[in-house]
Amino acid sequence: MSGGFTAGIRLTDDERLDWLRLIRSDNIGPRTFRNLLNHCGSARAALNALPGLARRGGAAKSPRVYPQELAERELAGSKKLGIALIGLGEPDYPARLRSRAG
Repeated sequence: MSGGFTAGIRLTDDERLDWLRLIRSDNIGPRTFRNLLNHCGSARAALNALPGLARRGGAAKSPRVYPQELAERELAGSKKLGIALIGLGEPDYPARLRSRAG
């Protein structure tokens, strides 16, 4: 996904995995997640930029990025339980939550 949180987008499976990895990475909360997506254009670009951003911010080491294998396992386990990760901007994202996310 490029350009942040455009309404009506549909995440690909790879993008959904990247979103999960980014939000589960060290020191990434909802506000930082949104800022990184808006700044970098995509979760994958944000994941790739994290080490450099941390260095520029004065961190002694790169943040721990949530491993792809764990994210894949989490999404697969969720799917078995009928749970779906729905990104902000996707059509199925709850309207009441969307109005609070801005």
